[in-house]
Amino acid sequence: MFDFLKRGRLIRRGLASRKIRRRRARSELARNLEYAPYMKALIFVVFAGGLAFLVFSGQQPEPTKNFVIALLVLATAITQLWINQPKTFSQSSRILLVFGVILAQLAVTKLLLVICNSGNYQFLKPEMGGLITPYAFAPLVLSVLLGRHHGLYAAFFVSLWSSILFGPIDAPLLVTSLISGFTAVSLTLQVRRRSKLIRAGIGVGLAIWLLSLTFGLIGPINWLFPTANDWGMIGLQSALAVGNGILTATLVGGALPILEQLFQITTPDSNPALIHGVLNRCIRPDWVTACYLTDQAAVGALAGSVRS
Repeated sequence: MFDFLKRGRLIRRGLASRKIRRRRARSELARNLEYAPYMKALIFVVFAGGLAFLVFSGQQPEPTKNFVIALLVLATAITQLWINQPKTFSQSSRILLVFGVILAQLAVTKLLLVICNSGNYQFLKPEMGGLITPYAFAPLVLSVLLGRHHGLYAAFFVSLWSSILFGPIDAPLLVTSLISGFTAVSLTLQVRRRSKLIRAGIGVGLAIWLLSLTFGLIGPINWLFPTANDWGMIGLQSALAVGNGILTATLVGGALPILEQLFQITTPDSNPALIHGVLNRCIRPDWVTACYLTDQAAVGALAGSVRS
């Protein structure tokens, strides 16, 4: 009770945050499963099974060849994670998060491309598939939850799998997925508020739009005779490309609290102004600043006294 009252006084003075870090007591079984090698192997086997289902479902040429390539990419991805992210590789929950999010994006991409290529829907034409594919889903989720290195990791490998799982290697799909993923990671380096995800989504949407124009997914556009263009269709395709990034960022923002709770991940505090105020009160008390002409001199003197 006394700790609660003391914390309330600190919050009113601006010296403590209203949010507290979650603390969970984990059972012995959960700890054993977290670091058990057979759990990591099981996750990789299930992921390989998911790749096999995506490759062999539907009609595409040389599915066995594509599956072998996908397995080689998986071996490379596992090795890369083991070398560059040993902490993540040591925890089964982190491996499940990384490969589960990647597999979810691949499954949605497969579903959208199959629907667009089926011809059963007049609105969803085959060329629309490249405009509505959620290129940045896995990079956005992993960049916010685990950091930019995991986001870049997801952007690179999900692009490779996306380009080979659905037939011959699709160079426009590969390039669009790579650049969209890298754009998403670069715009989420310091996400302190969920609203910044929308800004990242707009950036991803603009990147998809520019790349779609470059690869001819939007149009065709006749620059010599503008009146001959179907500007209504071009506007619709442009809206789909830009809206793709915004919708993906919105879905990621909704999924983040669930993933944080499920995988016990606490993202940085969403109130940087409060952190700045606390640091100001801790580092620059009034009695120090009153003795010096500038804040920099006061902080330097205080740091010197601490070191001595």
